[in-house]
Amino acid sequence: MSGKLSGLYDRGLWMRVAETLAMGVAGGGLLELTGMPAGWLCGSMIAVIVAVFAGRPLKIPDWLRSVAFILLGASMGAVLSPEMLGKLEKWPVSIILLALSVIATMVVGTQYLARRHHWDGASARLSSVPGALSAVLAIASDSRGDLMRITVSQTLRQIVLVCLVPVLLLVSPAPPEKTHAILAGAGDIVLMLAAASAGGLVCARLRIPGGLLLGALLGSGILHATGVVSGVLPGAVLIAAYVIVGSAIGARLRGTNPKAVIAVLRPAAGSIAAAIVIAAIFAALASFLTGLPFNEVWLAFAPGGVEAVTVLAFALNLDPGFVSGHHLIRLVGLMLLSPLWTAGLRRGD
Repeated sequence: MSGKLSGLYDRGLWMRVAETLAMGVAGGGLLELTGMPAGWLCGSMIAVIVAVFAGRPLKIPDWLRSVAFILLGASMGAVLSPEMLGKLEKWPVSIILLALSVIATMVVGTQYLARRHHWDGASARLSSVPGALSAVLAIASDSRGDLMRITVSQTLRQIVLVCLVPVLLLVSPAPPEKTHAILAGAGDIVLMLAAASAGGLVCARLRIPGGLLLGALLGSGILHATGVVSGVLPGAVLIAAYVIVGSAIGARLRGTNPKAVIAVLRPAAGSIAAAIVIAAIFAALASFLTGLPFNEVWLAFAPGGVEAVTVLAFALNLDPGFVSGHHLIRLVGLMLLSPLWTAGLRRGD
């Protein structure tokens, strides 16, 4: 405990955090001015990545990222309306197609990396898993695979997705439209934050993947669905949360050798491109069969982390409940499937 308390008064740490947030605000604000969807989220991430590769020791503490997730989850709860719940009857079809999409992504990605770029079997298989990052890295550390390749590939997958999806959706036949959400009153904000904090902490304690964000969404969502509260948090609060999350994603590359990233970039980019195309094909089929918007289904199928993709859905005015629900189902499936997918790849096998 004393170590944690002393960390709060670490002037050097706070200087690094301040520099990180300053870079995030500058990058996010610049991209927002261009009209790019999710500009604050994507711009802050890109700016921090550039600074990290330039040698800056940038950092976002875990507790600050957690606060941002709870703030975003509190506002996301507004989407849990009777209209959204009415979509549940269409989920079985999309979930079946999601499962087929994941399997196709893993098979195609593995074959591409192994045959085209001559990666070893363990590295190719683990780099092709579209999600479940913590489980993948845990397996990778005990496998015969190249841990650096796997880590960089998985990290790049999330970064590329957050950067690329807004651009692709912007030029799609039905680009996301900006909406003007109703601002919650002071009393509602207090209730939303209390419920979001409680839900986030409970889900995090239960070790649910993305628990803080999903629990906060659920806690706030129950209040919205029952009519106890209405509205979202002030725009400035949401912008701050986007900047924190985007900066945190970018800072994950701190300490990574840029040359190592460049060496892995081409193979990883090909694998990521294949994953995005496969997700788009299956999403188009799911959209056709269910009548759900393609943009929403595609983001639900996109090969990214549950937290980053859920935040991205909210920033793009898509349904984060639908998107996060599918990603959570995919995540559970991947955690169950990953040990089977990598059977025989452990050291000594």
